[in-house]
Amino acid sequence: MAKSLILLPSLIIALSLSTTTSAAAAAASSSSAFIDSSCAATRYPDLCRQSLSSYARTLQQNDHRRLALAALSVSLAKAKSVSSYVTQSAELASKNANTNPSVVQAVKDCTRNMGNGVNRLDQSVKELTVLGGLEGDKFEWHMSNLQTWVSAALTDENMCVEGFADRAMDGPVKVGVRRRVVYVAKITSNALALVQRFAAKHARVGRHHP
Repeated sequence: MAKSLILLPSLIIALSLSTTTSAAAAAASSSSAFIDSSCAATRYPDLCRQSLSSYARTLQQNDHRRLALAALSVSLAKAKSVSSYVTQSAELASKNANTNPSVVQAVKDCTRNMGNGVNRLDQSVKELTVLGGLEGDKFEWHMSNLQTWVSAALTDENMCVEGFADRAMDGPVKVGVRRRVVYVAKITSNALALVQRFAAKHARVGRHHP
């Protein structure tokens, strides 16, 4: 009898932990499904799922604002990293007398493009954070700013890539910079798609709740 009394609390704790673990797993599975379905609307769905998979345990299903915020945060972090790489590449290219002058100029231009892009993405993250408590005209105004800034950041990244279009620039500097910027541009493109998805979902809810 005494052994049974000792085992009972342990059994209750084990069952409680099992229930908690199952609930957490179910929530994560639900969030993963939400991420999958949302990413399906982006231009690069596989990359979208991969870059947002770490948020599956913290995102609530159908929280489109937080999903868009996560995507923008990832884009900002990647853009900062690539911007640092491009800046270092520009410095090295400038010091190397054998580097094609056109490549040197393209990397310098890209440094400016990426710097602008980082500033716009940083502002976008702040703007989306503010949007959480807004409705009506205020929401629309801030959302318009947000979409403009993310679009501009994507344009900055694409301008950097286009700056290396000349085949005469082919070489390790072009390959290294272009590959990284193309990657972050895809991340930003996905973030913009999720921001637009959030705006559309919010507008739909607003029409049903005057």
